[in-house]
Amino acid sequence: MQRSKAGHVISNLFLILLIAGLYLGTTQPQAISASAPVYRGHASDAVALQFAVSWNAAALPEILDTLKAQDTQVTFALSGEWAAANPQLARRMAQEGHELATMGQSPDADGKLSFIIEDLETSLETIQAAAGVRPALYYSGSRSAIVSGRAAKKLDLTQVLCTVDLLCARGEAADIITRVEESAIIPGGILLLQPTEAAAEALTGVLTALREKGLEPVPIGQVLP
Repeated sequence: MQRSKAGHVISNLFLILLIAGLYLGTTQPQAISASAPVYRGHASDAVALQFAVSWNAAALPEILDTLKAQDTQVTFALSGEWAAANPQLARRMAQEGHELATMGQSPDADGKLSFIIEDLETSLETIQAAAGVRPALYYSGSRSAIVSGRAAKKLDLTQVLCTVDLLCARGEAADIITRVEESAIIPGGILLLQPTEAAAEALTGVLTALREKGLEPVPIGQVLP
């Protein structure tokens, strides 16, 4: 008799726990897990080049000409605002085999998860309309890495940052080349550039310096797992 009562108690307790679990699973909001940003990829003989394109981009035609002459493809992380204002250049990037990423519609603006998701969705639509390509990468820049990671996860984007910033807005072309020559560039690393006039002047030297290190410049997608 005592065993029977104990069995009923255990059964009732199990049912209570099961019902509570089902209730919590169906009524509580589901958290969006954050994806860790990618700072570097994995490659034994390559390094990724990423241009952040949202301002000071007058030198882009010269940069594209150099890359074409060098038979080199890279990643261009575009803001939606820039892509909307420069659809011909955005389309040229895609047509010449370069990888397009998004920086968001207005990358200088940061905010809550709902804002970042909406901003990214707008940028993806804008870039696709301009270039005919929907980016799969998101360069989150100076935005909150945690919030951007959650937004990237929600939108099935890979969040990327960089291993080395070549600081193309500082100094002259020779300074940028020296940074490449003197930095410990690791295979699979992601090098960040800005499309400044100094970067355009330095680009051939940057590509040469990387190849002398035994590293072929490629888009980010080619160094990711």
